[in-house]
Amino acid sequence: MPLMKQATAWSICDETTTGFWTHPWINHETILEDFLQEDLSEEDLNSSVAEWTTEEGTWDWRRLNSLLPVEILALIAGTDVPLPGSGEDKHKWGIEQDGNFSLKSAYCLASDALGKEEDAIWKGIWKWKGPNKIKHFMWLVTHNRLMTNKERAKRGLTTNSNCPHCNNTEETVEHILRRCKKTEGVWNHFNFFITAQDPSQDFKTWLLNNMKDQSKGTEFGIICWCLWKQRNEEAMEGKSFSEMGLIKRISACFTINTNAVTNSACIGLVKTSNRERRFISWKPPKEGWIQLQSDGSYKRSNRSAAAGGLLRDHLGKCTAAYACNLGSCTITRAELKGAVEGLKIAWEKGYRKVEVNLDSNTAVSILKEKGDTSSNHGLLALQAKELLSRSWTVNINHVYRECNSAADFLASMGHDLHFGTHQLDTCDPKLLYWLNYDARETSQERDILI
Repeated sequence: MPLMKQATAWSICDETTTGFWTHPWINHETILEDFLQEDLSEEDLNSSVAEWTTEEGTWDWRRLNSLLPVEILALIAGTDVPLPGSGEDKHKWGIEQDGNFSLKSAYCLASDALGKEEDAIWKGIWKWKGPNKIKHFMWLVTHNRLMTNKERAKRGLTTNSNCPHCNNTEETVEHILRRCKKTEGVWNHFNFFITAQDPSQDFKTWLLNNMKDQSKGTEFGIICWCLWKQRNEEAMEGKSFSEMGLIKRISACFTINTNAVTNSACIGLVKTSNRERRFISWKPPKEGWIQLQSDGSYKRSNRSAAAGGLLRDHLGKCTAAYACNLGSCTITRAELKGAVEGLKIAWEKGYRKVEVNLDSNTAVSILKEKGDTSSNHGLLALQAKELLSRSWTVNINHVYRECNSAADFLASMGHDLHFGTHQLDTCDPKLLYWLNYDARETSQERDILI
């Protein structure tokens, strides 16, 4: 139960049952009461989320600005104001972006340190450039899954757990690949001797550091594979290898496996070379239609998100422009929020034929699908669904970012504004620059997958 409680958050729908200050509704770990900068009355402290919104459907920034630090206000700004009548508030799995429970995230939460270590090991092996059979072998090595004499003795398969070359030393995975007398000469020959004997590196660190080495990582994995293979042939088949014979065998494996890696890379080039270069430029909508261009922006430095967009007629004239400071949220939410705000403005201005152009495939897909309040994007999807169900014609299209420069400019501007959505001056000189840039049908080159 403590694990479930730690990972559970509230998915806000109608705002009336979740406590604004006392429930973790922003994410699974943030309770706003812990960040209060002023004392509240008992009544205010037990108030619901609904009581901290305005009639215009925004957060009540006038009251909130003095109560919470700016980093917490940014989290609130990145969360949608719930829609009346959109269903009851309910629990969600707060550590997954879609709000759905997964065994993987639960396991990582239960053993956070182990999860991080496992992730580093897996990434190191996955990125290693070599045959898949050796990748699988290296995974077994990092998890101590090889049947060494020590492991065989544990299972009653032998009475001797020692290395046959090193007298009274137990035969472990690390001993075979790193410490054995016969192994030392091999590493020395291939110029790995110093790293092999470095006492400051534990075994797993030594493995991963060498596998990640861009110049010698492939050789390292092949040497480990050959050392284990010759050990098995000696132990199981009675074969014997001199040090020089083992070195020659490893060198032959280098040649075979390097060719295999090169050939697979060439195959990859063939698969990805099916592209052609095209010139991309902005195109106006048909006469009688309005084009909504929207974009999102995300700054990794402070994890802030913004969105912006504009409405244009068939002559390229800008009839409305807007930008939003969305506080702290994902880029996908920013892309969706920009589109939803643009649709609201288009409806309010009386446009009934709207062409929506976005450069995010993810946002386009979500807008075309049915909203799901279990998702972190559920309320935005529901707002979009409600807007799109009205009596008008709206076409949603994906465009390349080269066609979306004006919207990109407005989205970047949103970072410098106060939280919320702001309609802007359509005659702003910087905006006019991008409008003229599009009007000239300035083309940019792009490689298109065909």
